[in-house]
Amino acid sequence: MRTLTPKALAEEWAGNKTRPVYYLCGEETAMKDAALKRVKALFRPESFNFSVRDAETADLAQALDEAQTAPMLAELRFVALKRVEKLRKEPLKALLAYLENPCPSACLLLLADWPREKVDPIPAALGPDCALVNFTPLSPAQAAEHVNTALLARGVKTDGEALELLVELLGTDSVTLDGETEKIVLYMHGQTRFFGPDDALALAGFARTRHPFELSNAVCGKHPAQAAEAAANMLVSGAEPLALLSQVSRAVERMLKVKRLSAAGEGPASAYQAGMSPGQYHAALRDAGNYTEEKLLRALRRCLEAEELLKSSSRRDPGLVLRQLVYEITGAK
Repeated sequence: MRTLTPKALAEEWAGNKTRPVYYLCGEETAMKDAALKRVKALFRPESFNFSVRDAETADLAQALDEAQTAPMLAELRFVALKRVEKLRKEPLKALLAYLENPCPSACLLLLADWPREKVDPIPAALGPDCALVNFTPLSPAQAAEHVNTALLARGVKTDGEALELLVELLGTDSVTLDGETEKIVLYMHGQTRFFGPDDALALAGFARTRHPFELSNAVCGKHPAQAAEAAANMLVSGAEPLALLSQVSRAVERMLKVKRLSAAGEGPASAYQAGMSPGQYHAALRDAGNYTEEKLLRALRRCLEAEELLKSSSRRDPGLVLRQLVYEITGAK
């Protein structure tokens, strides 16, 4: 089995190379769906040689039969199976058996995001000619590059400060960023100037009199009432719950990182190991003094649980989930 990055996958397909099985895993569902669209655009299979099924409702035996059927008037048949983590025991066993000897005239694309508490059995079943592509959440740098690439393709130029601010405000979820990209393109229509930091704030709904990091600052300062009020106000203003959750989780991660680096006694080099300026490092270290390491670790786990709730089909109110989270993180215990 080969492990590919999403970028390497795109390059492989652009070079007209395919494999009998691609396993697209990880949390970035939108980017996995975009990969399916890219397959169709690049290889242009006829409709009878291309199918997409949902594992929760599909007849897996039929899907595997299709993968083992010779393509019509072509060299390759494409079969995609989404949400593979939803397969029941017997269909999953059938899929794992197919992976031991996949059909060479088919390209089977498996898309999944296994819950953290379950073991993913698919990577171990992939053969040497197959590939695993991990669509993990984007890093801040990758998220900024993602937005910049999309904007340049639409004729909009921006600068590094505006991109960093957008990622800081919105998080790294590609769906949120793609939606913001569309807004930026409309906002900049007919203008020839750069899209700057002030534009990013205005488009995100922040007036000059409001601080865009009101929520994360309240979390770092361990102010429960201010944090809950900031979350409520930002939600009313139209902020995305996942973007606000990203602000909270990044603030917690930053404090945990500097607390551990300080405890390791790395001295002045700690700031650069944390990817911060000395001023940012000392400010984060001051904030980290409001929390124990155990409390920060517990807060990170709660952020992950909240993210799963917000991304699931749960009927939970996003605003309530977020307010409960910040109260729990900033609480005294």
